[in-house]
Amino acid sequence: MIPCHRPARVPSPSVRRTGPLWLALGLLLGGGPATAAPAALTDHQQLRDLATAHALEQAERSAPDGARLRAEAARLDPRLRLPACAMTPETFDPPGRRGGANVSVGVRCQSGAEWTLYIPVRVEMRAEVLVLGNAAGRGETLRAEHLRLEEHDVAQLNGGWMTSPEDAVGMTLRRPLRPGQVITREALEAPRLVRRGQRVAVIAGMGGIAVRSEGEALADAAAGERVRVRNLRSRQIVEGLVDDRGQVLAGR
Repeated sequence: MIPCHRPARVPSPSVRRTGPLWLALGLLLGGGPATAAPAALTDHQQLRDLATAHALEQAERSAPDGARLRAEAARLDPRLRLPACAMTPETFDPPGRRGGANVSVGVRCQSGAEWTLYIPVRVEMRAEVLVLGNAAGRGETLRAEHLRLEEHDVAQLNGGWMTSPEDAVGMTLRRPLRPGQVITREALEAPRLVRRGQRVAVIAGMGGIAVRSEGEALADAAAGERVRVRNLRSRQIVEGLVDDRGQVLAGR
């Protein structure tokens, strides 16, 4: 990505005009025509190093334990001539920045010269993440034998990857997955303990006393989700929270 801000080119040093007498005197004294000192320019490699260090620091915040990080800033247009900064230029995240394999790092000078540019940086973050060992279909509950760890560049993934088999065992798939495919949290859901039309136990608390009744679930639900249930005796509809045993705790 070419930086979006390009200051005006620094003018080339120009020969100072002198009269013939002064020119001759200068030559006699061993000097030549006076020239303006070239203006100092910012080193491109310094800017790339700053952008690379910033991208690595940001990547470390989201990297899993043991991940191997690498980053490389894009080369700058050799025609880009930026006045030297009195202090080390500062780096920053552009508005709306998102992580990933390709990021943009802002670099700016506000000391002696004023300029801002954005440098593309390629980030690599290699770590072991969960992948599917054997093919599994939608709605299938994952077991330990379904899973294995495999190294991937997680910077190229859209997030949600997992590094521990315990995070996936007992969960069900929202869609079919192929062997070797990275398992993300978005691809999983908690198993449905209650199914629509199923008879469930409804427990309501009254003054420290638990009243138990039977009802018909009006929707699917997992543990921790709310579901509506029709009482089989009174035909009233109540709503409650599904516990880890598939019971509905009314009024919660």
